[in-house]
This record gives sequence, structure tokens and C-alpha cells, in this order.
Amino acid sequence: MTFIRIIPPLLAFAVSLGAAANASALVRVQQTDGSIQEYPNAIVRYSKEAHDLTITTADGKGTLTIDQAACSYVDNLYRCLVTDASLSQNGQTHPIVCRSGTIYANTTGGEIKLPLSTQGVPPRGIVMALQTKAGTYISMTGTIDGGVK
Repeated sequence: MTFIRIIPPLLAFAVSLGAAANASALVRVQQTDGSIQEYPNAIVRYSKEAHDLTITTADGKGTLTIDQAACSYVDNLYRCLVTDASLSQNGQTHPIVCRSGTIYANTTGGEIKLPLSTQGVPPRGIVMALQTKAGTYISMTGTIDGGVK
């Protein structure tokens, strides 16, 4: 499998959404000790200039940046397999080594089931599941802002 920069596929994804590729989301982080932190109203943005996808907490104190992924369509779902990420908080940026990670985006007006799952992605929905090499799980569910073309 060839990994590509996230820019070309996410650019196509952003164009399919209209002018904005933003989403509001609930982010859930489960540490290896079992503790869980939830971050409601996180802002998900695609930056054409920076060539990345960012997920920022509502208070602006933490930003997860995904700047490399292999992306393609699976039926009507847009799927990106995350290959590189970083976390910025308290003025410092730390690389995150991903063991696995997938982002699904539904740009249609109807719910679509995830492949091999009973879970669905709602209309204009975005979901992510990521596991770091350290064993931390990061999940996200949200809704894409703006109209779907």
C-alpha cells in the first residue's frame, strides 16, 4: 500500500462539502490506565494551506493534527487510514506514533453503515478511531458543517 499526503484526498473531500470543511465533534481519550477524558464541541478543520486535518478542543488548549493518511472511497464513505499525527498543547508539539487509525466521513444525505460493522455514520457525519503505539485510544464523532453537494 502506498501512503500519500492527506492533502489531495482531503482536498477532494473538502470540495465535496462545499465552501467549508469544518465539523463539531465529541472527542474521547482513553489512557492506558483506564482513565477517560471527553472533549465535547471540539472543532475539526481541514486546512488547505497547512495540508492537514486538525481537531481542537472547545477551549483551544489542545490540538490533534493529522498530516498524513492514505485516503479512498469505500462505497459512499470517505475513508482515511491515519499514518502520522501530533499533539500540540501548553506551547509544545509532540509526535504521536499511531498503531492504527481510521477516519470515515459521510458526505451524503443519508446514514451509511461502516464496513463490517453495525455502526452507522449519520448524514454529513465524521467518525475517527485511533490507537497510539503507547496504547491510548482516541475516538471522535461529529457532524460536518455546511451543505453537501
